[in-house]
This record gives sequence, C-alpha cells and structure tokens, in this order.
Amino acid sequence: MKSNRFGQAEVLESQQLDQLIEALPDRTHKPLANVLRRTGCRVSEGRQLTWGCISKSSVLFPSTICKGKLKTREVPLHPELAKVLNSWRTKWSELHGRQPESNDFLFPGRDPDHPITRKAFDKALRAAALQLQIKGTSTHSFRRSALSAASSKNIPLRDLQELSGHQSLEVLQRYLQVSDEAKKKAAMAFA
Repeated sequence: MKSNRFGQAEVLESQQLDQLIEALPDRTHKPLANVLRRTGCRVSEGRQLTWGCISKSSVLFPSTICKGKLKTREVPLHPELAKVLNSWRTKWSELHGRQPESNDFLFPGRDPDHPITRKAFDKALRAAALQLQIKGTSTHSFRRSALSAASSKNIPLRDLQELSGHQSLEVLQRYLQVSDEAKKKAAMAFA
C-alpha cells in the first residue's frame, strides 16, 4: 500500500472507483479520472490530451505526452468513456462559450492554454479518498486498477503491454495485483 509517496498505489475495486470519481469535483476532475480508469494511462498522459486525440473509436496518446516520449499508442474507446466524453464535450463548450478545437486541452487548468496540473488533480483525489476513507490511493491507482482488472479477466499480458505503453513485460507484471481468489484457483490446479 502507498503511504507518504512510498510503496505501490492501491488497486481499487470497481465500486471504489465509482465512489472515488463521484466524490471528485465536477469540472475537470471527474472526466479526467474516467479517462485514467478506462484507458489505464498515467495521469501525466491523460491531463495533456487534446480534443484532437479523441476519435469515435479510440483515444490516441501521442509519443510527445507518453513517458519516455518513445512511442505513440492508441487505446480503443470504452463505451462508458465515450458517454463521459460526449457529456464533457457539451460541458466544456458551455464553460468556454465555443466548441472545442482539436488543439484545445480536454482538461484545461486555470489557464485554458495549459492542462490541469498533476498537483491540482492529486490534491482533489487525496481529499476524495480521505472523505471516503480509502487508504493507499494515488493517481496511479487508476492505472494499476485498470491493468489488474484486465489481467484478472485473462487478457494476455502482451495485449496489456501494448495498451499500457510499458517497455517490458517484467515492468508491467509489477503493476498487476493477483487476488486471493486467483491464488487459490492456481493452487487448486497444481498437479
């Protein structure tokens, strides 16, 4: 469990993620949290997305916003995330008095020419987690939760690696939490 920036971020259940997102401020924070949850991206990547990165079928993470700036990746658009982003586009337009252009940030900060800061999102997330008494939560909990949930549904690691942008399977495997139920199932399969 993560404590004072040490250890790994907690992997959260779907219900906890729902509660956490609901407890976040309405404006930029909720839709950003949904992007993190449904794409498994890092907060630094999600906050820098522009409207041009969103298509009807996918979310594009250009190499310029990815860790190490090595490779662009594309994540298919989850149906729940599509609903959230459609609603957010309407709200964004109301807040800014115009339709978003492709180079506008999805999640602008106080200055619309810059994205929300990692620190601002983290502060709101910590307040929501404290209110809900969910310990060990950090911005990375969304990423670990997404990848662990997919792994528990037997999605091949190589597929997860492609979507997450991890350079190696070894690093990806450190992210994944194995449930007690999965351990028991594996132990019962021993010869």
